[in-house]
Formats: sequence, structure tokens, C-alpha cells
Amino acid sequence: MAKKITGYVGSPRKKGNTDIVVDTFLEGAAAGGAETQKFFLDDCTINQCRGCFRNCALKPGTRCAVHRDDMDMLLDELVSSDLNLFMSPLYCSVYSAIMARFFERCLPLWHMDIVGELGTMDAFKLVSNPAQGKKAVVGIVQDLKEPSIAEIAFKVFEQNVGRTYMMDIVDKIHVTDVRDVGDIKKKEKELETIFNLGKSLAEG
Repeated sequence: MAKKITGYVGSPRKKGNTDIVVDTFLEGAAAGGAETQKFFLDDCTINQCRGCFRNCALKPGTRCAVHRDDMDMLLDELVSSDLNLFMSPLYCSVYSAIMARFFERCLPLWHMDIVGELGTMDAFKLVSNPAQGKKAVVGIVQDLKEPSIAEIAFKVFEQNVGRTYMMDIVDKIHVTDVRDVGDIKKKEKELETIFNLGKSLAEG
């Protein structure tokens, strides 16, 4: 059975550098035999999380207790995918607000029991998380040349994707020194590497 690989674009610019990276990765994945799909998060209706996470996390399923919007569909697709690519431009040293809002609304993935004192790390016990163990690739596109500028962004990706939502980050994509729309097309070697990464993960 072909793998299902899904890409999430956290940029507000269609056909921009981040979008091109996701397309290139998914083209490689398709060449490796995967079923692929892409979500441009800025086109999706994702209402702001209201912080009532216990209402979501204390019951099974993957539905927010408050909002009915595109997150219902996006969470279903995340859970049904074998690998998810989360890709964003670098804004203010971290990934975009579009991507942040998406991750905040992923809280219904948790099903928890209260077993301890609220406000402590021992307050909750995990019952289930259908995203646990799913393979993930995280990526940043930035305009500055110095790679270390994105260090905080990748740490936040690791915290949220790898720890909070318990996915297995198998690789990362980092493209530097791209500014205007389409600049990344000049980086043929980087795009070839991204294509081959998608292909190898689909085949592996």
C-alpha cells in the first residue's frame, strides 16, 4: 500500500519559496510512490484556540469542544497520514503565526485523564494520541544567510511536533538566503536534495 504523505504550508504567500519547497518535497514523494496532498493553511478556516484545552483533552476523539471549522478535517488528515511535512517561513525568529495557530488547535489529539494536582507536570496521564509515532519532517525558509538564526524555530518545532504531539521527527529542511518570491528556484541543488528526501521517505 502506498504511503500517504501530507504537506502543510505555513506561509501566506502562494507560489512563494515555502510553498515551492513543499511542492518539491511532495513531487519527490509522489515519484517514490506515495499518495500526496497539500494544505495551504492560510486558505483554511482555523479559529483561534480559546485555551480551554481540558475540554478537548479529557474526551476521546479529535474534535475541538468549541469550534467547528477546517481543523476537523485537518486533524483527520494528519492522523491518517504516514508522514506529515510542516513547513514555514521564519518570522521573528520562529515559525509563522499561521503555523502557530494550527499547532494550538491540535490539542484535541490528546486524550488525557486527570490523575494529580492541576498545575503540575503530574496532573495528567495520557490515554491516547493518534498522532503519536507518526513520522514528521519540519522545515524553515529564511531570508538571512546565517543558519543559526533559525535555531529557536527548530527548537519550538521539536517541542511541539516531537514532544507535545509525540510525532517522530525524521528529518528537517532548512533553506537560507531566499527573499523574494521564487528566489528558491535559483537553488537547484537544494531543491534536488528536497525532492530526493521526499522520494526516499516515500520509498523507505
